[in-house]
Amino acid sequence: MSAQPVPRPPLPRQPAKVPNGSKRSYDVPRWRDEGRLGGKEFVRKATEESSGRQGIVKHLSDPPRRGERAVNKKRHARRQRFYDEALYMQRMNGTPGILPIWDIDDTHGATPHWYAMPRAEPLTDAFSETSTVVDVVTHITALARTLAALAEQDTYHRDIKPDNLLWHDGAPVLADFGIAAFAQPAGLTQQGEKLGPANFIAPEMRQAGGNHRGERADVYSLAKTLFVLAHPRRGPYPPEGTHRVDAEEYSLATLGSRNATLTLGHVLEAATQFRVHDRLTMADFHAELQAWLDSYASKADLFRPIGRRASFRIGWGPDLFDRQRRDEEATRAMMMPCIRRIAEALTGDTSAWSEGIDHDSGDRSLGDYAWTPNSEEGFIPDGGTIWLATHPHDGQRIVLQAVLNHDVCFLAEAQRSGSPWTLEQQWGHTPWHRPRMPRTNDQIQQLANEVVSWIHRTDSSLAPKGPEQSTLTT
Repeated sequence: MSAQPVPRPPLPRQPAKVPNGSKRSYDVPRWRDEGRLGGKEFVRKATEESSGRQGIVKHLSDPPRRGERAVNKKRHARRQRFYDEALYMQRMNGTPGILPIWDIDDTHGATPHWYAMPRAEPLTDAFSETSTVVDVVTHITALARTLAALAEQDTYHRDIKPDNLLWHDGAPVLADFGIAAFAQPAGLTQQGEKLGPANFIAPEMRQAGGNHRGERADVYSLAKTLFVLAHPRRGPYPPEGTHRVDAEEYSLATLGSRNATLTLGHVLEAATQFRVHDRLTMADFHAELQAWLDSYASKADLFRPIGRRASFRIGWGPDLFDRQRRDEEATRAMMMPCIRRIAEALTGDTSAWSEGIDHDSGDRSLGDYAWTPNSEEGFIPDGGTIWLATHPHDGQRIVLQAVLNHDVCFLAEAQRSGSPWTLEQQWGHTPWHRPRMPRTNDQIQQLANEVVSWIHRTDSSLAPKGPEQSTLTT
């Protein structure tokens, strides 16, 4: 009979490993540690001992060790980014749109090892089953305003995604400036380090190795975030690449009326252009979203709740492909109601207008618009023009014209006396704006308002006084 092996006593239980392979205490002055928050060991739930308020303490992930003589470049850069972030958050404390901090390490001078902030909710929790895309755009517009102000200070967040957008004290706020580019060069993430989740980051940031400041990267990421928040049932990530209003995967059609969602889609397309300089700036992105809200925020009946699953799919059809064609079609669509209003004010008939310039009949712009010549024949717009004109009435007509040259501007003229026509009054040209944007639509509407007001004033001053005087309505 073989000898039975003698059982060995159990090995003593080893303490669980903690970051850096050494036991670490997260006790800090004034705050009682209550365990990790989420997947990062160094982000901790905590309670302030003096007040009892519950907050979050973010610690330096790799603090310097006593007796440490040297540190590698990557570790040094990681620590320096935390110092920059903590001191930046302290300096910006109280700034609308940025999560406030309640406390900061005051024992290490310019190299703080921790800072404390409120326990804010994710921005996604601010939306309910009855929220619409208007609610999403409202909050994203507020964040765009904050980011535009930071951009003026040469500061870029560079990690915009739903997880870093929070809801605090009744408003959306930015958090986690850990890979931000601050005004100081020290704020740059070092070469080879990760810059956020691929579906949200701008193309130039994926290949930049951390050396690109990301002047328009936040615009791209915020537009992608807007799309995700507006489509909570589609999952946590947006489709990759430039938003295209004519592609099914980017469709906003299930969120509300076609005109409203198409207009918003054009803004997202401009904000996610692949080439940096083709992309909207953050200031322009904010202005376009605000213009969209000004048009649609009060029209709740046009939108579906974002939490409700759509029972149908809508594509945009095969007629929207190239950029120039879409620019022209959208611009013409903006002009149509304007020329009808002008025709009614001048002739009393909304259909008394025609389209298309006829040079043989003397059709041309008569005013001086000081465009810079780009050919031997003067200024020839690359995208052409759209020419609309009312029918003549009492020897007078109104011309409404769009000039497309990558961007678009509008002009209007009152012309008199038939061919050859003479200039009686001119309006514009308006500032150049991107086609298809809400502010561009605002421009043509304002121009039409000015023309209609002028027609009414002129008609009133020439009409005979007395009970037989007619009144035109717009």
